[in-house]
Amino acid sequence: MAASRIGLCARDMLSTPTTTTTMTRTMAASTRLPAASWAGLVSAGSRLQTVRPISTSQCRERGAQERRSGRLARDKEMGKQSAPSVTGPRSKLGQEGAVLSSAAVSMILPATFVRPPLSSFPREPRKFLAFSWELAKIRFSDIMQRIMITFSSKPSMFKRARWRANNKSLIPVAKALHRTFSEAVATGDGEALQRVVVNQLLVPLMSSIETRPKGRRYGWELVRYNKPLSYPRITSHKLALLGQGDSPIIRQAVVTIASRQRRVEYDDSPAGRGRVVLGSEKEVDLVENLLITTTVNPRTWVQDDWRIFATVRQTTPEDWEAEQVLLKALEQQEISKYKL
Repeated sequence: MAASRIGLCARDMLSTPTTTTTMTRTMAASTRLPAASWAGLVSAGSRLQTVRPISTSQCRERGAQERRSGRLARDKEMGKQSAPSVTGPRSKLGQEGAVLSSAAVSMILPATFVRPPLSSFPREPRKFLAFSWELAKIRFSDIMQRIMITFSSKPSMFKRARWRANNKSLIPVAKALHRTFSEAVATGDGEALQRVVVNQLLVPLMSSIETRPKGRRYGWELVRYNKPLSYPRITSHKLALLGQGDSPIIRQAVVTIASRQRRVEYDDSPAGRGRVVLGSEKEVDLVENLLITTTVNPRTWVQDDWRIFATVRQTTPEDWEAEQVLLKALEQQEISKYKL
């Protein structure tokens, strides 16, 4: 089974209803809110009340639990359970020229491999080569998927493709989204946030902004980009089909940004008179793996605007091994359905 199809955890999972309780139980804490959360601008409490999309990190967590328990062969039990699903607003693809909403994307594609620095690779030669080989396979699979989708957008063999990846635009887009998002979180600009983040992220952000103490104002500034020879860089770029026919194409990219950021807090109460709160002004160096997502209409080949989905952590050998355990179990579950 192709990695892109396994990564979607099978098409049935995208249409099977699920309850909030079931979805909440499958959510792990390794997918974080992006960028400005370091500054205390986003409260942790609001995150726990929101049903979050299934992510690669969550697959890894579940896979690790399977491996530790030693109960990997549970096909019969898994066959009885309804697969966790992800549902979202559906676009009207029947209308010509309709632009799909990025809100339809409600999961981080598994096999999203965020390469760590070489210093974090396994030291043992055998494990180093195995980890590097997995990275190479994923990169090759991602490239082939982009080539096939580009080719499928050609009206005929000798005509120009109607859709192209345009990879060069990813870094400028990610930098612009990163800056706009961080400034909007600091100022509490809900309209700006609505333009740059997916719905699953907008809800907890707005809840956090609404619970800020009165009389306090926040500022955020991008001081500079760090390590310009190495960052920003594209560390993952994937496309996947949600189904057949007019089903939308998910496009996701992870852009790693290294920057120095400044955060400050102001006291706008009558006593504070807009002065800087003592000790609130801080500068911090961050390396963020910003995941941005969009959708492509396979009929019109119109791509929606890019939006921020989350920040994701670097992939470690342990994370990757745990994720593969879960994906194999899901694959066996799908195979068992066709054997009945």
